[in-house]
Amino acid sequence: MTVDRNNSIVSTSSNANLAPVVVDYNISQITPYVFVTAEDTARQFPKVFSNGINCVINVAHELPYIVFPPSSRIESLKYPIEDTPTFPAAQYFDAIADRIAHNVATNRRTLLYCHHGRSRSVTFILAYLIKHHNLPLPAAFALVKERRQLALPNVGFWSQLKSFESYHQQQQQKANDSVILKTLQHSVTYGEQMLHKMTDGVERVLAQVPFVNTLTDIQSNFPKYYQPHPSWIYSQPDQHHHNRYYRLLAGLFQRI
Repeated sequence: MTVDRNNSIVSTSSNANLAPVVVDYNISQITPYVFVTAEDTARQFPKVFSNGINCVINVAHELPYIVFPPSSRIESLKYPIEDTPTFPAAQYFDAIADRIAHNVATNRRTLLYCHHGRSRSVTFILAYLIKHHNLPLPAAFALVKERRQLALPNVGFWSQLKSFESYHQQQQQKANDSVILKTLQHSVTYGEQMLHKMTDGVERVLAQVPFVNTLTDIQSNFPKYYQPHPSWIYSQPDQHHHNRYYRLLAGLFQRI
Protein backbone atom coordinates (compact mmCIF):
# COMPACT_ATOMS: atom_id res chain seq x y z
CA MET A 1 0.00 0.00 0.00
CA THR A 2 1.38 3.41 -1.01
CA VAL A 3 0.35 6.96 -0.21
CA ASP A 4 0.77 9.68 -2.85
CA ARG A 5 1.22 13.42 -2.35
CA ASN A 6 -2.51 14.03 -2.86
CA ASN A 7 -3.38 11.95 0.21
CA SER A 8 -4.68 9.12 -1.97
CA ILE A 9 -3.93 5.52 -1.10
CA VAL A 10 -3.35 2.76 -3.64
CA SER A 11 -4.19 -0.61 -2.10
CA THR A 12 -2.46 -3.55 -3.73
CA SER A 13 -4.00 -6.96 -3.36
CA SER A 14 -2.08 -10.18 -2.84
CA ASN A 15 -4.15 -11.57 -5.70
CA ALA A 16 -2.38 -10.60 -8.90
CA ASN A 17 -5.63 -10.94 -10.86
CA LEU A 18 -7.26 -8.05 -8.98
CA ALA A 19 -6.65 -4.45 -10.05
CA PRO A 20 -5.39 -2.06 -7.37
CA VAL A 21 -8.04 0.10 -5.71
CA VAL A 22 -7.39 3.83 -5.53
CA VAL A 23 -9.07 5.65 -2.67
CA ASP A 24 -9.12 9.41 -2.21
CA TYR A 25 -9.14 10.26 1.49
CA ASN A 26 -9.46 13.98 0.94
CA ILE A 27 -12.70 15.81 1.64
CA SER A 28 -13.68 17.06 -1.82
CA GLN A 29 -15.77 20.21 -2.04
CA ILE A 30 -18.22 19.96 -4.97
CA THR A 31 -20.21 23.13 -4.30
CA PRO A 32 -19.94 25.71 -1.50
CA TYR A 33 -22.26 23.56 0.65
CA VAL A 34 -21.75 20.00 -0.64
CA PHE A 35 -18.76 17.73 0.11
CA VAL A 36 -17.83 14.09 -0.48
CA THR A 37 -15.24 11.74 0.99
CA ALA A 38 -14.44 8.13 1.88
CA GLU A 39 -15.59 6.38 5.05
CA ASP A 40 -12.29 6.58 6.94
CA THR A 41 -12.12 10.37 6.53
CA ALA A 42 -15.77 10.84 7.51
CA ARG A 43 -14.95 9.23 10.85
CA GLN A 44 -12.17 11.69 11.58
CA PHE A 45 -14.03 14.31 13.57
CA PRO A 46 -11.30 17.02 13.42
CA LYS A 47 -11.33 16.97 9.60
CA VAL A 48 -15.10 17.02 9.43
CA PHE A 49 -15.36 19.82 11.98
CA SER A 50 -12.60 21.90 10.35
CA ASN A 51 -14.57 21.97 7.07
CA GLY A 52 -17.61 23.40 8.81
CA ILE A 53 -19.75 20.34 8.10
CA ASN A 54 -23.21 20.42 9.71
CA CYS A 55 -24.74 17.23 8.31
CA VAL A 56 -23.07 13.92 7.43
CA ILE A 57 -24.94 11.43 5.22
CA ASN A 58 -23.87 7.80 5.04
CA VAL A 59 -25.07 6.18 1.79
CA ALA A 60 -23.50 2.75 2.33
CA HIS A 61 -25.60 -0.16 3.54
CA GLU A 62 -22.65 -2.05 5.02
CA LEU A 63 -21.10 0.87 6.94
CA PRO A 64 -22.08 1.61 10.55
CA TYR A 65 -23.76 4.80 11.61
CA ILE A 66 -21.43 7.59 12.81
CA VAL A 67 -22.12 9.25 16.14
CA PHE A 68 -20.53 12.68 16.59
CA PRO A 69 -20.11 14.49 19.90
CA PRO A 70 -23.38 16.19 20.87
CA SER A 71 -21.55 19.47 21.35
CA SER A 72 -20.57 19.46 17.66
CA ARG A 73 -24.22 19.69 16.60
CA ILE A 74 -23.33 17.63 13.51
CA GLU A 75 -26.36 15.74 12.26
CA SER A 76 -25.68 12.15 11.16
CA LEU A 77 -27.96 10.27 8.75
CA LYS A 78 -27.82 6.90 7.02
CA TYR A 79 -29.47 5.42 3.91
CA PRO A 80 -29.00 1.69 3.14
CA ILE A 81 -27.61 1.91 -0.40
CA GLU A 82 -25.86 -1.09 -1.94
CA ASP A 83 -23.19 -0.52 -4.57
CA THR A 84 -24.61 -2.92 -7.12
CA PRO A 85 -25.95 -2.03 -10.60
CA THR A 86 -29.31 -3.63 -9.89
CA PHE A 87 -29.96 -1.81 -6.62
CA PRO A 88 -32.91 0.67 -6.97
CA ALA A 89 -30.98 3.74 -5.86
CA ALA A 90 -33.47 5.97 -7.69
CA GLN A 91 -36.05 5.47 -4.97
CA TYR A 92 -33.78 7.50 -2.68
CA PHE A 93 -32.84 10.23 -5.19
CA ASP A 94 -35.55 12.70 -4.19
CA ALA A 95 -35.22 12.20 -0.43
CA ILE A 96 -31.46 12.71 -0.33
CA ALA A 97 -31.41 15.49 -2.96
CA ASP A 98 -34.14 17.36 -1.10
CA ARG A 99 -32.31 16.95 2.20
CA ILE A 100 -29.15 18.44 0.69
CA ALA A 101 -31.19 21.31 -0.77
CA HIS A 102 -32.82 21.96 2.60
CA ASN A 103 -29.40 22.13 4.24
CA VAL A 104 -28.17 24.53 1.57
CA ALA A 105 -31.23 26.75 2.08
CA THR A 106 -30.41 26.99 5.78
CA ASN A 107 -26.67 27.60 5.21
CA ARG A 108 -25.68 24.14 6.44
CA ARG A 109 -22.87 22.14 4.82
CA THR A 110 -23.46 18.50 3.89
CA LEU A 111 -20.85 15.74 3.64
CA LEU A 112 -21.77 12.53 1.81
CA TYR A 113 -19.66 9.41 2.10
CA CYS A 114 -19.64 5.74 1.15
CA HIS A 115 -16.86 3.17 1.25
CA HIS A 116 -14.52 4.92 -1.21
CA GLY A 117 -16.41 8.15 -1.94
CA ARG A 118 -16.54 7.17 -5.57
CA SER A 119 -19.83 5.59 -6.68
CA ARG A 120 -22.76 5.84 -4.24
CA SER A 121 -22.03 9.22 -2.65
CA VAL A 122 -21.22 10.72 -6.05
CA THR A 123 -24.46 9.31 -7.49
CA PHE A 124 -26.59 11.19 -4.97
CA ILE A 125 -24.67 14.42 -5.44
CA LEU A 126 -25.41 14.10 -9.17
CA ALA A 127 -29.10 13.59 -8.39
CA TYR A 128 -29.05 16.77 -6.29
CA LEU A 129 -27.38 18.77 -9.09
CA ILE A 130 -29.90 17.49 -11.64
CA LYS A 131 -32.97 18.26 -9.53
CA HIS A 132 -32.03 21.45 -7.73
CA HIS A 133 -29.57 23.05 -10.16
CA ASN A 134 -31.26 21.88 -13.39
CA LEU A 135 -27.94 20.58 -14.70
CA PRO A 136 -27.85 17.96 -17.45
CA LEU A 137 -26.22 14.74 -16.28
CA PRO A 138 -23.04 15.18 -18.38
CA ALA A 139 -22.54 18.72 -17.06
CA ALA A 140 -23.17 17.63 -13.48
CA PHE A 141 -20.73 14.74 -13.79
CA ALA A 142 -18.08 16.99 -15.34
CA LEU A 143 -18.42 19.35 -12.36
CA VAL A 144 -18.05 16.52 -9.83
CA LYS A 145 -15.24 14.86 -11.79
CA GLU A 146 -13.28 18.11 -11.84
CA ARG A 147 -13.36 18.27 -8.03
CA ARG A 148 -13.07 14.54 -7.31
CA GLN A 149 -11.20 12.70 -10.02
CA LEU A 150 -12.10 9.22 -8.73
CA ALA A 151 -15.85 9.89 -9.12
CA LEU A 152 -17.46 7.02 -11.03
CA PRO A 153 -21.04 5.79 -10.43
CA ASN A 154 -21.61 2.16 -11.35
CA VAL A 155 -23.33 1.44 -14.66
CA GLY A 156 -26.71 0.74 -13.05
CA PHE A 157 -26.69 3.99 -11.07
CA TRP A 158 -25.71 5.90 -14.22
CA SER A 159 -28.69 4.46 -16.08
CA GLN A 160 -31.02 5.44 -13.24
CA LEU A 161 -29.55 8.95 -13.22
CA LYS A 162 -30.29 9.28 -16.94
CA SER A 163 -33.92 8.39 -16.32
CA PHE A 164 -34.01 10.85 -13.41
CA GLU A 165 -32.57 13.56 -15.66
CA SER A 166 -35.13 12.86 -18.40
CA TYR A 167 -38.02 13.05 -15.94
CA HIS A 168 -36.90 16.38 -14.49
CA GLN A 169 -36.26 17.85 -17.92
CA GLN A 170 -39.87 17.02 -18.83
CA GLN A 171 -41.11 18.56 -15.60
CA GLN A 172 -39.05 21.68 -16.23
CA GLN A 173 -40.42 21.95 -19.77
CA LYS A 174 -43.98 21.69 -18.46
CA ALA A 175 -43.24 24.40 -15.92
CA ASN A 176 -41.76 26.65 -18.63
CA ASP A 177 -44.77 26.05 -20.90
CA SER A 178 -47.11 26.95 -18.04
CA VAL A 179 -45.24 30.21 -17.41
CA ILE A 180 -45.38 31.10 -21.13
CA LEU A 181 -49.12 30.35 -21.27
CA LYS A 182 -49.83 32.49 -18.21
CA THR A 183 -47.75 35.31 -19.70
CA LEU A 184 -49.70 35.16 -22.98
CA GLN A 185 -53.02 35.12 -21.13
CA HIS A 186 -51.95 38.14 -19.10
CA SER A 187 -50.85 39.94 -22.28
CA VAL A 188 -54.20 39.29 -24.00
CA THR A 189 -56.15 40.44 -20.94
CA TYR A 190 -53.99 43.53 -20.60
CA GLY A 191 -54.40 44.28 -24.31
CA GLU A 192 -58.18 44.03 -24.05
CA GLN A 193 -58.20 46.35 -21.05
CA MET A 194 -56.06 48.90 -22.87
CA LEU A 195 -58.29 48.70 -25.96
CA HIS A 196 -61.38 49.36 -23.87
CA LYS A 197 -59.67 52.30 -22.18
CA MET A 198 -58.59 53.76 -25.54
CA THR A 199 -62.09 53.34 -26.97
CA ASP A 200 -63.67 55.00 -23.98
CA GLY A 201 -61.10 57.80 -24.14
CA VAL A 202 -61.73 58.44 -27.83
CA GLU A 203 -65.48 58.53 -27.26
CA ARG A 204 -65.07 61.02 -24.41
CA VAL A 205 -62.83 63.24 -26.53
CA LEU A 206 -65.19 63.17 -29.52
CA ALA A 207 -68.10 63.97 -27.25
CA GLN A 208 -66.36 67.24 -26.29
CA VAL A 209 -65.71 68.42 -29.88
CA PRO A 210 -68.42 70.98 -30.98
CA PHE A 211 -68.05 70.25 -34.68
CA VAL A 212 -68.67 66.57 -34.23
CA ASN A 213 -71.61 67.25 -31.93
CA THR A 214 -73.13 69.59 -34.51
CA LEU A 215 -72.73 67.10 -37.34
CA THR A 216 -74.24 64.39 -35.17
CA ASP A 217 -77.15 66.65 -34.32
CA ILE A 218 -77.66 67.58 -37.99
CA GLN A 219 -77.61 63.97 -39.04
CA SER A 220 -80.10 62.94 -36.39
CA ASN A 221 -82.42 65.89 -37.10
CA PHE A 222 -81.97 66.11 -40.86
CA PRO A 223 -85.44 64.79 -41.67
CA LYS A 224 -86.95 67.63 -39.63
CA TYR A 225 -85.07 70.22 -41.71
CA TYR A 226 -85.55 68.70 -45.09
CA GLN A 227 -88.38 66.43 -46.12
CA PRO A 228 -88.41 66.56 -49.95
CA HIS A 229 -91.76 66.45 -51.66
CA PRO A 230 -92.13 63.47 -53.99
CA SER A 231 -92.88 65.76 -56.88
CA TRP A 232 -89.33 67.23 -56.61
CA ILE A 233 -87.85 63.97 -57.75
CA TYR A 234 -89.86 63.81 -60.98
CA SER A 235 -90.35 67.46 -61.83
CA GLN A 236 -88.23 70.56 -62.11
CA PRO A 237 -88.53 72.48 -58.78
CA ASP A 238 -89.67 76.08 -59.13
CA GLN A 239 -87.79 79.12 -57.82
CA HIS A 240 -89.76 79.06 -54.58
CA HIS A 241 -88.53 75.63 -53.78
CA HIS A 242 -84.97 76.64 -54.69
CA ASN A 243 -85.04 79.59 -52.33
CA ARG A 244 -86.51 77.54 -49.52
CA TYR A 245 -83.81 74.86 -49.95
CA TYR A 246 -80.95 77.41 -49.96
CA ARG A 247 -82.28 79.10 -46.83
CA LEU A 248 -82.42 75.73 -45.11
CA LEU A 249 -78.78 74.94 -46.01
CA ALA A 250 -77.61 78.39 -44.94
CA GLY A 251 -79.26 77.92 -41.56
CA LEU A 252 -77.61 74.57 -41.13
CA PHE A 253 -74.11 75.84 -41.92
CA GLN A 254 -74.56 78.76 -39.59
CA ARG A 255 -75.07 76.29 -36.79
CA ILE A 256 -71.80 74.61 -37.72
